[in-house]
Amino acid sequence: MMIIIRSVTAWTTVLIAGLVRYSEGLQQLQQVAPCSLEYFSKIVPAGLNAERVENVTTGYFVEAGNLGYPSFASGLPLLCAVIIQNTTADYRFGMFLPDTWNSKLLVVGNYAFLGGINWLDMGPGPKYGGMASLSTDTGHNSGAGDQTWADTDRKKRNWAYEALEGSIRSGKSLIQAYYDDAPIAYTYFSGCSTGGRQGLKQIQRDPDVFDGALIGAPAWDTKHLMPWVSKLAVWNLPENASYALSDPSLFTRLQAEVLAQCDHLDGVRDNIVSAPDLCRQAFDFTKIRCGTAAAGSGSDDGCWTQPQIDTARKMYGDYTTANGTLIYSGLTHGSEAEWTSYLFPIAPEAYNVRRNFDAQFERYFLNYGPDWPITAYNDSVVDDPMDSYPGGGRSGGGADDGSEEPPPAVAATADQYDLGRRFREHGHKVILYGGLADGVVPVRHTTLYYERTKEATGALDGFLRYFQIPGMGHCWGTAAGVRAPWMLGGAGQAAQWPPYNAGWSVPLGFDDARHDALLALVAWVERARAPDQIVASEFDVTTDAAGQAVVSLYRQRPVCAYPRVAVWDEGRGAQDEAESWRCEEV
Repeated sequence: MMIIIRSVTAWTTVLIAGLVRYSEGLQQLQQVAPCSLEYFSKIVPAGLNAERVENVTTGYFVEAGNLGYPSFASGLPLLCAVIIQNTTADYRFGMFLPDTWNSKLLVVGNYAFLGGINWLDMGPGPKYGGMASLSTDTGHNSGAGDQTWADTDRKKRNWAYEALEGSIRSGKSLIQAYYDDAPIAYTYFSGCSTGGRQGLKQIQRDPDVFDGALIGAPAWDTKHLMPWVSKLAVWNLPENASYALSDPSLFTRLQAEVLAQCDHLDGVRDNIVSAPDLCRQAFDFTKIRCGTAAAGSGSDDGCWTQPQIDTARKMYGDYTTANGTLIYSGLTHGSEAEWTSYLFPIAPEAYNVRRNFDAQFERYFLNYGPDWPITAYNDSVVDDPMDSYPGGGRSGGGADDGSEEPPPAVAATADQYDLGRRFREHGHKVILYGGLADGVVPVRHTTLYYERTKEATGALDGFLRYFQIPGMGHCWGTAAGVRAPWMLGGAGQAAQWPPYNAGWSVPLGFDDARHDALLALVAWVERARAPDQIVASEFDVTTDAAGQAVVSLYRQRPVCAYPRVAVWDEGRGAQDEAESWRCEEV
């Protein structure tokens, strides 16, 4: 009996000593400024390292050496900028923690294969009423067109989803600790292109990760998108072939002809191809074919030879295998201004779109080796990222931890179309959007995702709405001379207009749920106000006497929830005013 008493007494002494040390540690922590490296070094768990903590009072934040996102965020309110390194899984993430926090978190996505923390897209977060914001570097530091970093499965999987997933999990914990254990009321996501894919992938892995997600032009089908890009290269190689599209004037001429033939097909002449599917059926290539009366016979007027026309038809068409299996949806009529993204430059330089960027997916993600030439591409490549794991195949073995996971090219793909069944039950929402003039990630493949999700789930209006933006290219912008309204608060859009890296939402006071898709998402999640339309804007930029940029409104138009489209009330209002249009299903 005495032994038991002594044992209890001993444990009591240990417990009291532990509580005293904890209390002393807590007091010491409370004496440390929260926005300091010392504070975060004390609260990060094992495996994480507080790399940099800065109290931002100047309105801007710069991370030197960031290859993927060298643009800094400015116009910032008072906040704490934090960089955390996961030393175990080898990735980093950054956070903006505003002094005045509204209990919300905005997670932002990345672009293409870029490596780096996306500070520029994080910048708007604190301006939306004081949201904290977060971005990951996806586990590497690299610039445009570079996939050579993808030399291990860990790096590939970090890019695919693991870095974002881990960053969100750790980031949420640190944010709550920073704000005195206050709960995060809502978590939102905004991303375009690869960012759109990241958002869909995380939702499918965890339906509770976001309360709402704004998904733009998602490159969701990685295992098919990159082979399609390679196929575009093969269709245009060698560069001096009679069928290759190697003259920039060809795209200018084709774009102008598509506009001339198809602008009116939606019933309105407004310099915008709003009905590309109708244009696909009606477009007549003979109008620009060399030797015709319309195009003339010279090569200096941008006329097209028949072999070049045949190449363009392939690019507009779906990429299918010999047995008719769809690999990727083709480009839309109206997207021609962005075809140069994949077909230029053509000079044999380090970053050569036809011979380097396209081949890097096979060389590094599929482990074909650095010397594999794009000219060796054939349809069997499509099967490789789908069939070669686990074990064997040119892609090698399984995941680093020995588990039998799919290869990174497949792991990155967001094609679990039961999204609705899981997501809807938790009351979360998605706004999906894409530009009808997207020449980088064809909008027809975004529509395919929507249709497959609808087929797997049923009605989507209760939790997912899709908006096609006439005239908009990839993520933002419109071709020269088109001037289509496109800006609606999507990822990266505010940075396209002055004040550029200080921008957020929509300029000139259009920062409301009617004009800003992120705010429309917030209203849907928090107040059950489902968006039937979002008004898109286009602006003019001039320079005043002092050399400062001046932004003015050019025109606006509602973008309607698919499958409805905007219809002009002809004769009842000005064509460039949103109030003159209504949404109808046609």
